[in-house]
Amino acid sequence: MTRPSHNESGMALVMVMGVLATALVLVAHLMAVSELITKEAYSVSSKGLMRYQAESAAEVSFWLHLTDRRLFSDRTLGQTEDDDFRAAEDFPPWMLDGRPHFFDEDSCVVYMNSGESGIRADNLTLLKQGLNPVDDADVLVEIDDFIAAYNDYVDSDDLRSLNGYEVDDYAAEGFYTLPRNGPMEFKAELYWLPDWANVITGEIATLPPMRISYKYPAGSKTSIFSATAQEICFMLGIDEGSADFLAIQEALKRWREDGTPLEESLDATLLISLQSRFSFTEAGVAVVEANAYDRQREIMSGYRVVREAKMSSRTFFADKKKECLSVWERKWR
Repeated sequence: MTRPSHNESGMALVMVMGVLATALVLVAHLMAVSELITKEAYSVSSKGLMRYQAESAAEVSFWLHLTDRRLFSDRTLGQTEDDDFRAAEDFPPWMLDGRPHFFDEDSCVVYMNSGESGIRADNLTLLKQGLNPVDDADVLVEIDDFIAAYNDYVDSDDLRSLNGYEVDDYAAEGFYTLPRNGPMEFKAELYWLPDWANVITGEIATLPPMRISYKYPAGSKTSIFSATAQEICFMLGIDEGSADFLAIQEALKRWREDGTPLEESLDATLLISLQSRFSFTEAGVAVVEANAYDRQREIMSGYRVVREAKMSSRTFFADKKKECLSVWERKWR
């Protein structure tokens, strides 16, 4: 028998080492893929759990808010809380004022605000609020044209009103299914109207669900606790860097953090200006936002629901048997 030469032994060793190196690369790849799948599975599982956690905290908060409404008739926000009954019952305020409410060892936080704030499709004339007929003449003309387009959008005919916008105008731009020729079902439909970017500069109010005719208070103002910085500056005629604006922001922060009344944080003249331009009374529609966090993995899951909060209203329920509460809007993120 012949023995293998030294060259043949070396080739076998190279082949074995090559196979071993390839196997090690494959093992490392499998380990990396396995670790990635594990992390993705943890992320998906955690987000699913936090989604339910956020929804549960939001629903509990809403029921506590309804309880607060039932127990305490005074719904004025930002004032001194000298209520002996509240103190005796040890029931903290659950009002629509943007205060943080913590759940599950601070891993979930809920905020409740007014749902009546924002631009309402049924009252676009409020867009003219605060504008000067002389200095803002061009803006007022754009608003009038926008309102005319809205009226043509929701009416049942194809007759164009003065400065309006009808079916042939939409067709010329490639939108052959517009206008709706009926009441809007979604607030985002305002963005389908022409030149909306020149008119819609703030948040749009959520529309009530179909078959629910919620009546907003006549001449209602934006809640100071839900107003944006832009709205505050516009209504008061100040800048975001001004001393008055910074004082307002600090006063609202102190109210949300420790319940310090606004009359203790603001100058009397500035407080009177706010009270004349904004609402300090709790709204009838609630926006409940809940955010659940996984601090270690930096994962967050949010839940937002808009619903009516006036239990005495017939539109509080979605059905005639009064077994289901009406939900205006619901979404996760």
